[in-house]
Amino acid sequence: MAGTVKRSNTLAKASYEVLRRDKALLALPFIGLLGSIVITVGLWIPIWLMTNGIESATAADGAEWGRQPVVWISAIVTCLLVSLVSVFFSVALAYGAWQRFQGNKPTLSDCVSAAVDRLDVIVPWSLLTGTIGLLPSIVRNLRDFLKDLPFFIGPIITVLSYVFAIVWEVVSFLVPPILVIERPRPLASFRRSSQLFRETWGKQLVNQVSFGLIWLAGVVAGLAVVGFFAALASAVGLPGVVYVFGALAIVWVAIVSVAIGALTGVFKMALYLFATTGEVPGDFQDAGLEEAFANRKELKAERKAKRAAKRDARRATELSHEPPELPSHT
Repeated sequence: MAGTVKRSNTLAKASYEVLRRDKALLALPFIGLLGSIVITVGLWIPIWLMTNGIESATAADGAEWGRQPVVWISAIVTCLLVSLVSVFFSVALAYGAWQRFQGNKPTLSDCVSAAVDRLDVIVPWSLLTGTIGLLPSIVRNLRDFLKDLPFFIGPIITVLSYVFAIVWEVVSFLVPPILVIERPRPLASFRRSSQLFRETWGKQLVNQVSFGLIWLAGVVAGLAVVGFFAALASAVGLPGVVYVFGALAIVWVAIVSVAIGALTGVFKMALYLFATTGEVPGDFQDAGLEEAFANRKELKAERKAKRAAKRDARRATELSHEPPELPSHT
């Protein structure tokens, strides 16, 4: 665990060095987050008002509001549009990191223009991955159908939908740099990312690199501070200030998420270049990228050699304790 945290911090610092020199890259995930918020608010305020959402939220049958066709269709459209925005700016960030590793100095407009030039692969991939991300919600809203099945079928299908969505997210980790450099179609992008996953890092992902740990540490630390002052304000009779601290908590989580998103985006391109060329980008030379993601075939060969060495050593020990063979007398 300590090795995981240390290695993650080292890789995050290498990514930070790239962002420190090219601050325009840091703006890309922020613009993506802002665009997602604008899309969500812009779509849902009119839907909320047109469908009497305010009344339904306080009514006894408020759950019926979510079953209206215009509501769930709007939810699907929102998710797909947010997916498009997310993929678009992920590709823009990957392009900027790639250019930085090539020794260039990309501007914000260069990155956005490169993403626009790749809309022919970004749009299909965003629709595919956005649909996959909707699976858990779709299954959850099929409860009226699932209740007619044996009692254990519903929970199994629900769990499997979440597992599938998580596996998809993990295996498609390298799709943004693949879209930047190779520009394949959606399923080909996933197959390529899956191939790199199997050949280069595989099961090492969870154990050796976890930017999620850094995100969690940042969020918990910030929320602890905000929570302390919010509790203090509540104790002295300032309930209005509690809402201010609540808003600050949301802003803090957004800031940490944007920062980790930027670090992860740079890291994805570094990992892709290492996986496809065997060369470590300059900013990651001393970050232990090779150690974090050793080739699985090499790892298997190394483990096999260690097991063989142990067997040989054990056999040698056994032979050394055997009584010497007495000479035969004829």
